[in-house]
Amino acid sequence: MKKKIPINTKKTLKCCYRTIPINTKKTLKCCYGISSKVSNTEHVFMVDYDNKKLSDVVKHLLYVQKDYNLSDIYIIESTHGYNAICLDLLPLSVIYNIGTNVFSIADRDFFKYGFKRGYYTLRFDRDKNLIKILPYVKNIYLKSLGHKTFIETFFNFKIKNNKNFNNIDSIEIIQYPSYKDGYHMINKKIPSYLEGVEA
Repeated sequence: MKKKIPINTKKTLKCCYRTIPINTKKTLKCCYGISSKVSNTEHVFMVDYDNKKLSDVVKHLLYVQKDYNLSDIYIIESTHGYNAICLDLLPLSVIYNIGTNVFSIADRDFFKYGFKRGYYTLRFDRDKNLIKILPYVKNIYLKSLGHKTFIETFFNFKIKNNKNFNNIDSIEIIQYPSYKDGYHMINKKIPSYLEGVEA
């Protein structure tokens, strides 16, 4: 289920607390994440690294940043590794090519399934921490205002404004089931900026 949520409203994703029984002994937990999609042709650059060392993640991202002239990249620590987001808007196919390049150490399934469904998704729960920013002086791409505001709100810090930000102040929140542990907000407070969203 996809919902487009204006960043300047305060909403909660009730689905985070719900589990969905299936016909096995396992239970699918309902998770949430943010979509890369800003328009039919524009996506923010997102990447997922499972079980990789931070030094290897940084090395790969610096290579990608230089090769594609990307602006600041935000590295986020999660339960099973690292995520990264750059606010630059790129075609879905370019992001796919970056992630599946022969030199890429990123999670290839993340790019394969994201490309098939038409957007990439990164989970966002309380176990994530912004640990590093890779700054870059070039600002040649249009950027996502909605994703900027989300990152600012989630991690409680300010990203410098510039003329390259678009005027779309909403992002898509994706609800989906998962078997993976570690990301779920059971017995934790749901972030205030997601209050009121119907599951």
